[in-house]
Amino acid sequence: MILAVTATALDRAFAQSQQVAETERLRTQIYLLLGAAEIIGEEIWLPDQLQEPRFNQPESGLYARVLEGSNTVWQSPSAMMAELPNPLGPPLTAGQEQFSEILINSNLAHTLSFDVVWDTELGFEKTYRFEVYHDQAPLLAEKKSYRRQLQQWLGLMAIALVVVLWLIQKWGLQPLSALAQDLKRVETGESLRLDTDYPSEIQPVITNLNRVLETERAQRDRYRNTLSDLAHSLKTPLAVIRGSLSQDSSSNVINEQVSRMDEIVRHQLQRAVTQTAPVMGNKGESVAEACERLANALGKVYREKNVSFDFNIGKQCLFHGDASDLLELLGNLLDNACKYGDGKVKVSGEVDKKTLIITIEDNGPGVTHKHRGTILKRGARADTVESGQGIGLAVVVDIVSSYNGSLDINDSTLGGAAFVIELPVAQA
Repeated sequence: MILAVTATALDRAFAQSQQVAETERLRTQIYLLLGAAEIIGEEIWLPDQLQEPRFNQPESGLYARVLEGSNTVWQSPSAMMAELPNPLGPPLTAGQEQFSEILINSNLAHTLSFDVVWDTELGFEKTYRFEVYHDQAPLLAEKKSYRRQLQQWLGLMAIALVVVLWLIQKWGLQPLSALAQDLKRVETGESLRLDTDYPSEIQPVITNLNRVLETERAQRDRYRNTLSDLAHSLKTPLAVIRGSLSQDSSSNVINEQVSRMDEIVRHQLQRAVTQTAPVMGNKGESVAEACERLANALGKVYREKNVSFDFNIGKQCLFHGDASDLLELLGNLLDNACKYGDGKVKVSGEVDKKTLIITIEDNGPGVTHKHRGTILKRGARADTVESGQGIGLAVVVDIVSSYNGSLDINDSTLGGAAFVIELPVAQA
């Protein structure tokens, strides 16, 4: 389409330039005739042999004549055999010029006329019209040749354009071919991520794919860790059962350990399905309501301690994720606060810019700086007084990490430990 429009525009421009050039050539011939013409008596006179040789050759394609009114008073020798049109043009007007196209001997020709006023020797004026005719055959041949060359060049340009577009397409799709190969290597396990350098146009796609791969890999690691925790957690109850059976101990001990095993299995299976990213479209779970629910349950579990809960959580504190993750997260920390504290638990929550901050404090013995990094590791505990496998905080760390958050341990204003959770707030 573009090439067709270009060809049409170029052809019109060439035709216009031909016409302008033809007008200039004919005007030059008229000026030469005017220069050679003279008034003798009352008649106009031109020499038999003109400066332009084609005027002197019959049927040369260049003709001239001079009109006085509708009468031909002179014509060039070349026009003797030519069928020039009858002089029926507009009235003679001094200084008037007119360019047109006519037929001469069945051939197209251009004509240019020019009217002049001449003073005769007798003192009065006469108006003459000088006309020059030029056969268009050479111009038509030139135009035909130009069009043929134009078609050839535009055809070559079209072929070149197709080749260039094919090369550009092939070059542009090379990164996608490289991406397919990289994905194949990831699929076969030869690589863990897409490391090839890609153009900036598709680099965001590569970055997101790497994030998906990392998330999927982290999910697999969590599954493996969960199974490892489950197997490790069941070792101690099973050992106690074996010891009780071998010593013929009370069945209460067996029942207690079996119940513990059931709780551990349910706990670890719940961890295996924990969300690894905020749920899209989640309007947010109220942290205050979750804490109230957990406090009611834990108050019954630790009734002998008469635990008092102090909540200072704003309504804007919303957890943008799975509700079970929030309950698991807060449940582990509140359970530890009740277990290791001395009857007082304080929970505060706020939103600072784009971060949700939840602080859970107790009035227990606290956690020394030496053990703060240790107890967050999988299976590690800083005490041996209370029962447990030491994986509760590791579960909290896993959940917080899955939401790109952080967990820190500080000193509490109540005298014990303060666990500070920071989670990014989901953006609309």
